[in-house]
Amino acid sequence: MVVVALCVMLFAADFTWDWHNQEVIGRTDPSLNNTSKLTEPQRNQLLDAVILRLLKPLTDAGYDDGRIREIASTTRLHFVDLGKGKQVIMATSLGLEGGCDALVNCPFWIFSRTKDGYVSLLDTVAASYTIQPTATDGYSDLVMALHTTPAETRLTLYKFHDDKYVEAGCYTAIFASKQEETSDPEIAPCKAEEPPKTDAQPQ
Repeated sequence: MVVVALCVMLFAADFTWDWHNQEVIGRTDPSLNNTSKLTEPQRNQLLDAVILRLLKPLTDAGYDDGRIREIASTTRLHFVDLGKGKQVIMATSLGLEGGCDALVNCPFWIFSRTKDGYVSLLDTVAASYTIQPTATDGYSDLVMALHTTPAETRLTLYKFHDDKYVEAGCYTAIFASKQEETSDPEIAPCKAEEPPKTDAQPQ
């Protein structure tokens, strides 16, 4: 497992990201409940997949099954081609009830349809996504952006491996706002997290 992770990380050595190309799934996009691109059986299958991912946090927050289903049905969708014949659904749950935070980072999933229903290719939290010009195993590489402060964004590069998207790099983009425009961000690899400090003394 460690060897696989190290190999995937090597692919991220020459990372580039055009922030102008990032896509945001928002309230004006079709919802799971009203999109015309799903048949009723497909809609119900996808709804079940979303409910499965929202069930624990919303149940813990005190929501009943009916309300959880209602929140799940408002999930917004993008129907995306990530390569020749690689049709997927990118989905995000909106609002505080849906799990978003104050910086508009929300639960974000990528689903692929199989004969048995929808399977998740990626389950994360993000504010936007960018489809990269490169591809791995026939699927476009992706960058998921997570706002950590109003001026700083964490970028996670994902590549396709073993039937799902796996993390292949981590970067920080810092934006410097000007009066009427936003300049290109400064991008650097994420800093290594320090191990937690402990007061325990060796025995």
